[in-house]
Amino acid sequence: MKDKNTTTYRILFGLYAVVIIGLFLYSRNMSNRTFVVTDKTKVGYGTAIYMTHECSKEWKETATDGFDRGKEFDFTIVNNTESDIRSWQAEIGFADDFKIDSAWNGDFGKNDHTLSVVPDDNTAQLAGGEVKNFGLVMHCREEQEVSDFKLYYNANVRMTDSPLFWIILAAFIITLTVYATDVLNRRKYKNLRQRQEEIQAILLESFTTFANIIDAKDPYTQGHSLRVAEYARLIAGKMGYSEAERERVYWIGMLHDIGKIGITDVILQKPGKLDNEEYTTIKTHVDIGGAILSDFNALPDIADGARYHHERWDGKGYSKHISGKDIPEIARIICIADSFDAMTSPRVYRKAMPIDFAKEELQKCAGTQFDPDIVPVMIELIDEGVVPIEIKETIKWELSE
Repeated sequence: MKDKNTTTYRILFGLYAVVIIGLFLYSRNMSNRTFVVTDKTKVGYGTAIYMTHECSKEWKETATDGFDRGKEFDFTIVNNTESDIRSWQAEIGFADDFKIDSAWNGDFGKNDHTLSVVPDDNTAQLAGGEVKNFGLVMHCREEQEVSDFKLYYNANVRMTDSPLFWIILAAFIITLTVYATDVLNRRKYKNLRQRQEEIQAILLESFTTFANIIDAKDPYTQGHSLRVAEYARLIAGKMGYSEAERERVYWIGMLHDIGKIGITDVILQKPGKLDNEEYTTIKTHVDIGGAILSDFNALPDIADGARYHHERWDGKGYSKHISGKDIPEIARIICIADSFDAMTSPRVYRKAMPIDFAKEELQKCAGTQFDPDIVPVMIELIDEGVVPIEIKETIKWELSE
């Protein structure tokens, strides 16, 4: 997910860069172009750049060089855009010949019937929305009028004039903000995840240590708690538990016999059969374990695993004598895992029983000692060769994602 997000952001930033570069090149190209407006240009008139003219004064005068009229022409350049224009020049054609008498706001020249105008310093540049005026007085004949004109100019086109620039800039800022937030959140999640893994590792090591302490009380049951925990986890997996739930079952299984720390070593390590009083004493380990774990609220049902794993489906177990589905499911799972390991592990008073014998006992006691719905799950694990297990080779719990 991280790589996918990073790639998406790179693509977006790349697109923004391409558009910005394109706008820059476009504005630069437009700024270097020379535009032409003629008296025949009608499109955009009133909303773009155009030139107007009028004969503001006219009078008769003594013939001079064959001219008997005096006329004053006023010209106006209108920049009705948002861009500045510069380096403008005008060519104005007249119907008849003329002679320049005087002029203002530009340098004027004459070629046949055409007047050429180059702006002076005051009129060389027109800002957006600005108007510039220039004009001249001429000697001419009565029929004199403007026949045509051409206005040449360059535009200072800025990429910031385009609405697209501001759209892209806004999109870039939003994307950058989202990206920075995403990076920060991923960093926080990574730190949180790392911390969670550290805590899980500490819990796993702590629970394993507790399990080893419990099993150390009886050298002949060494590894029992870890094997029961693994069997319980495998059963839960077959039953459709999620990975997090299987992890919880595993930890509960490790501490199912924690109550044995309250039982004297003389009883736990007795090489022969226990008498009635000793058997009554050892049965108290479920209540001791339940009491020890009763305040362990961080792991739901952990006390149930210790307190009820010796209850029977038919109600003849100990110590609460509950039956069927009144027994918490975690305890029913651990009961089967615990019984299978007890049968297939050596004890001081007997050798380990064969796997086939343990399998038959599970099937025979389904519906009396064991949950009849969970026994087939354990049988399936046995038939698949998944159990029994060797602790030193297989108990390597991986932290859940």
